[in-house]
Amino acid sequence: MTWVRTYLLPLVLTAAGAAAAAGVRTMGEHEGLFLFVPVVMLSAWFGELTGGLIATLASLISIDVLLFEPAGSFSIQSAQEGLVLALFALVGVSISVLTAGRRRAEAEREKALAAAEQARHDAEINSRLKDQFLATLSHELRTPLNAVLGWTRMVAQGQVDSEKVPAALASIERNAYAQKQLVDDLLDVSAIVSGRLSLQPREIDLADVVQGAVDSVRLSLDARHHRLSLQVKPVRMIGDADRLRQVMWNLLSNAVKFTPDGGDIFVHVDQVGPTAHIIVRDNGRGIAPEFLPHVFEPFRQQDASITRTSGGIGLGLALVRHLVEAHGGSVSVWSAGPKLGTTFEITLPVQGVKGDVTPVPLDLAGARPEPSHA
Repeated sequence: MTWVRTYLLPLVLTAAGAAAAAGVRTMGEHEGLFLFVPVVMLSAWFGELTGGLIATLASLISIDVLLFEPAGSFSIQSAQEGLVLALFALVGVSISVLTAGRRRAEAEREKALAAAEQARHDAEINSRLKDQFLATLSHELRTPLNAVLGWTRMVAQGQVDSEKVPAALASIERNAYAQKQLVDDLLDVSAIVSGRLSLQPREIDLADVVQGAVDSVRLSLDARHHRLSLQVKPVRMIGDADRLRQVMWNLLSNAVKFTPDGGDIFVHVDQVGPTAHIIVRDNGRGIAPEFLPHVFEPFRQQDASITRTSGGIGLGLALVRHLVEAHGGSVSVWSAGPKLGTTFEITLPVQGVKGDVTPVPLDLAGARPEPSHA
C-alpha cells in the first residue's frame, strides 16, 4: 500500500536507526550519524521523495535527542551542533531527491520498455490479422467467381439441361451479388479510412429502411427455412437511408449465416422518447465470451479459417459500428455463449445528424488478437 511505503516505513526505519544509534553513543556522539544515512536512502527508494523527506526530518530529531549532549534534550547547544544538523539535513534532502529521481527514472524506463514490447506485440498481431484478412479475401472473392465462371461455361457449352438453366442463372446471380457485396464493403472501408465516406441525411421512416433490408435477404431466409419475426413500428427520424439499410443488411446477413437451418430471427424497431431502438436477435451459433469485446473490430472473425462454413471477410460489423456512430448512435452485442444465440441492439437519435456528414476515419490498426462474427 502506498501510505505504508510513504509514511509508515520511514518512521519504522528511523526508529530502528535511533535504537542502533542509542547503542553506539558510548563510541562518540557523532558516530551514530552514519546509521541514519541508509535510513534516508531506503525511505527514499521505497517511499520516493516524500518518504525520504519524512525520514530526514525524523532522523534530525533523533540525532539531536539521542546523540548530542545533554542526552534527551531537543535543543541546539552550539554552532557546531547546528552546523552538523544542517549538513545532515542537506545530505538527507540530496539523498531523497537523487534516490527518488533514480527510482522514478527506472520506473519510467520499465514502463517505456513495456510499452515498446506491447507495441511490438500489437504490430505482430495486426500484421498477422491483415495477412489472415488477405488470405480470407482472396478465398471469398474466388469462391463466387468460380461458381459464376463454372455455370456460365456450362450454360454456354450446352452442358445444362433446359429445365436446369433457371437454377443455373439464379446461382450465377446469387454468386455475382455476393461478390458485389464483398467489393462494396472493401470500397466502403477504403472510403471510411481515407475520410471520403459521407452521409446524406434526410427525413426517413426507419421501418421502411428495415423492411428494405429484410426484403434483400428474403431469398436467403427462405433458402435456410428461417422463421423471421418482425415487430417494426414507424419511426420518423433524420438519417442516411442507404447507410442504415446497409447496417441492417449486415446484421440480418449475419443472423442468416450463423443460425442453423430452420432457426429463429427476431427484428424489433421502436421509438422511446428521442431515441430509436433496433434489436436483431437470433438463436444461432452465438459468440464466445472472450470474443465479445472484439466483435466490432475490423478483420476479426470468430472462425477465421479458410475451411469455415460461413463466408465473410470480417468487415461487416466494423462498418456497422462506424456507420451507427456516424449517425450519433451506438451499437452493442450480447450473447450467452456458443450455440446460445446473439443479440445486437442499436440506438439512434431520431433528430439524427444535420447536413452532409463525413464520419471520423476508421482506424484499421485498432484490431486486437482474436477473430469477428461477420
